[in-house]
Amino acid sequence: MSVNESINRIVGGSGVILAGTFLGMLLDILIKKVMTSHLSPADFGTYSLALTVISISGAVATLGLNEGVPRYIAFFRGRQEEQKVHELILSAILMGIIAGLLAILVSPSLFEKLAGEGFDAQGQILSIVKILVFAIPFTILLNLTVAIYRGFDRTNVNMYFYNIIRPVSLLGFASTAVFFGASLKGVVFADLLSMVFTFGIMSVYFIKKPPVKPELKFKFSEPTRQLIRYSFPLLITATLLNLMSWTDTIMLGYFKPAEVVGVYNAVYPLVGFLSLVIASMGYVYVPVASKLWGLNETQPVGSIYAVMTKWCFLLTFPIFALIFVYPEFLITKLYGAEYIGGTTALRVLAMGFIANSYFGFNYHTLLASGDSDFLMKCSVASAGINVVINFTLIPDYGMVGAAIGTAVSYASIEVLMTLRAWKKQNMHPFTSMYRKLTLVCVILTAFMLAIKEVIPLSGAAWEYAVFIIAYFAIVHYANILDRTEVSMIGEIRKTIRQNVSGHIPQAIRTLAS
Repeated sequence: MSVNESINRIVGGSGVILAGTFLGMLLDILIKKVMTSHLSPADFGTYSLALTVISISGAVATLGLNEGVPRYIAFFRGRQEEQKVHELILSAILMGIIAGLLAILVSPSLFEKLAGEGFDAQGQILSIVKILVFAIPFTILLNLTVAIYRGFDRTNVNMYFYNIIRPVSLLGFASTAVFFGASLKGVVFADLLSMVFTFGIMSVYFIKKPPVKPELKFKFSEPTRQLIRYSFPLLITATLLNLMSWTDTIMLGYFKPAEVVGVYNAVYPLVGFLSLVIASMGYVYVPVASKLWGLNETQPVGSIYAVMTKWCFLLTFPIFALIFVYPEFLITKLYGAEYIGGTTALRVLAMGFIANSYFGFNYHTLLASGDSDFLMKCSVASAGINVVINFTLIPDYGMVGAAIGTAVSYASIEVLMTLRAWKKQNMHPFTSMYRKLTLVCVILTAFMLAIKEVIPLSGAAWEYAVFIIAYFAIVHYANILDRTEVSMIGEIRKTIRQNVSGHIPQAIRTLAS
């Protein structure tokens, strides 16, 4: 598979993922807007803390299989070892079911023992945890099913269920609860019902459109052991990466009132838009790169890594500029004046999250190469940095201290992974054109900060449109993209149009039939 073909597949496939992810994030903000309009900051903070506990339990119970399964399915498909693929699918599902049931039994009592007396003396968080814990098995099986489809290059399934059906159903159930004036527990039951509903739809889809003809012969052999050995470090990695945001919530809840937790968790999702492009492209990147490794065609991966990183940062920078320069505008428009205290924290978080796009597909390249042990080690280091900074700064600086801890942690892990890819695989994204793009973005950010003092943002859409046009005009005349890339973009546009126009109607017809 050539570099052009691989990039076309990644970007073309990620067009649907990008659209779905963007829609899902908008729906997530809308859901939080509905909830914050009904719940007090203290209740919303309690809900956020309970959700964090459940997220930790669910991430641990997933066992890292959501990343290991697609890598090994794609790897064995590249080697045309179909029998091993069937074994991996059955093994993953059985392990997921067992882990989910154990999580229901263990999570509430473990939380009560570890945090009940000091962190949750009145038992408010525990009462919510006891409801949400029943969502864990459904979440695990949903994760694994999506991961299986991902290994077969059917990455659009993630969009259908995680970016559309799950948030739309949650918005519907939550809005109903708010309409009838439900208490906090009523809103929590709405969340649980939404997950059960989403899993039910996924089950119907899996039966009607299975990724491969099922074989019920189960055996625990070398492919399953490989999957477990590869996935366990990823379990540690994913848990610790998520722990960076969970640590913020937990430590804020320990040192500060629930109102502070509520404000921080309301503004935090906004920086998720900075990971929108790389998350969408990376979702397709891993199976493509893993298949190249399975075919022993690793040479094109370096070029794919460099080109995709430049494109990813180029597309992400306009979002960063808006969040970093005008955080108070966004917060006020979305959540109201009582959440304006999160302005500085949002700006600091934006500086940390942009590192994800700037350093690009280092994580995904290491993941595809099978270097899961190193990913675990650098995530341990990064999570440790986050805990130390949070413990030092949160007591005095509150949510700003939490934001600094997260920003430094994210930047640290990106640097570590980039150095690893350069040292072990001799791959890095910092071409001369990428360095030129970096300089353009730094100058534009400084210019926007300066002009803000003279012309405050009024909120008119045309103002941002002018910036977008100016930015891409500068990129064009600065020759950031070479002729080959421009030609590739033309082909990718056709692929994206075909994917967007074809996949969504087909999914609707499948679910409706």
